[in-house]
Amino acid sequence: MPRQPYVLLFEEVVPGATPLTILVDDRGAVPLFDSVDKAEGFLASTDFGAEFEAVEVSAAGLARALESVEREVSYVAINPPPAGEGPMMVRMGGLKELIDALRQNPEDDLFGLGELS
Repeated sequence: MPRQPYVLLFEEVVPGATPLTILVDDRGAVPLFDSVDKAEGFLASTDFGAEFEAVEVSAAGLARALESVEREVSYVAINPPPAGEGPMMVRMGGLKELIDALRQNPEDDLFGLGELS
């Protein structure tokens, strides 16, 4: 279960940058990790190239980043495994529900609030 820190993948670490989005079973999602190591393991297994970087964000930063892609994707992929490790089983959460939870309780362990999917 992810807990703070919240880690997202960005191509550029600049104000207003949007996080990486991926397809999981034909559903658009933002990969969200609970450690830089897991995020880097995922990145190393993909062909996204070296330009993406794992970035630790606060609850407020996570909310802003998710809002920036709200029109493009509807889900968060929680700790997706590295590519090529057999069948990809990914826990998915609703993007809007996560944003709402972040806005209501920014200091809570969001993933302890119950199932998001």
